[in-house]
Amino acid sequence: MTEDLTISSAHDAEIAAIDAEIRAERDAKPRASRLTVGLVLVLGSTLGLIASFALMQDKLAILEDPNASLACDINPFISCGTFLQTWQGQTFGMPNMYLGFFGFSIMGVVGALHLSRVELPRWFQWATFGGLAFAFAFVLWLSSNALFAIRALCPWCLVVWVVVAPMFFSFVAFLVEENVIEVRGPVRAVLRSWVVLSLAWYALVIITAFFVFLPEWQAMFF
Repeated sequence: MTEDLTISSAHDAEIAAIDAEIRAERDAKPRASRLTVGLVLVLGSTLGLIASFALMQDKLAILEDPNASLACDINPFISCGTFLQTWQGQTFGMPNMYLGFFGFSIMGVVGALHLSRVELPRWFQWATFGGLAFAFAFVLWLSSNALFAIRALCPWCLVVWVVVAPMFFSFVAFLVEENVIEVRGPVRAVLRSWVVLSLAWYALVIITAFFVFLPEWQAMFF
């Protein structure tokens, strides 16, 4: 009986060791490598700059003619013009597109540096994190205003919302894997899952928009 228990304990210990080795190997495999983050930042910045430029063109058109019909004005609640004429469209006293030009240009350069495998100092990584954290917080604020205060969705703004999330979450994952942000256990696993976090953000926006604009959707299709 004692011998059987010893064999069983040894077997359980062996299984536990194998599980630990598998978890360690999975944790060691990078999900946000330097090249991955660089690619996400460059692609996201490119799309963000395109959206900012389109919004600037629309803003100029509205300044010239407040009743101008914009290509992205699909209906009363899917409209760039509606959003651009609110104070949230120029939160800091200037059109938000200026922030887009400035911020996406910087992040595009940062992405290019990562793609070039340049070793960046720790303070630079923290500064990049701060910029991306501000961008994501600003997007959260703008999206909540668009959904609950303005009650309109700006198609080009949606492009910005789409690209900022993976830019932010992938960079956080990169900092975790580089141990710039030192966390362990479940928190580390969550922060490294930048794709899942980005998809969760998309799902949150889509579900919220569906229910907020449910009467409008029903009026359109039924």
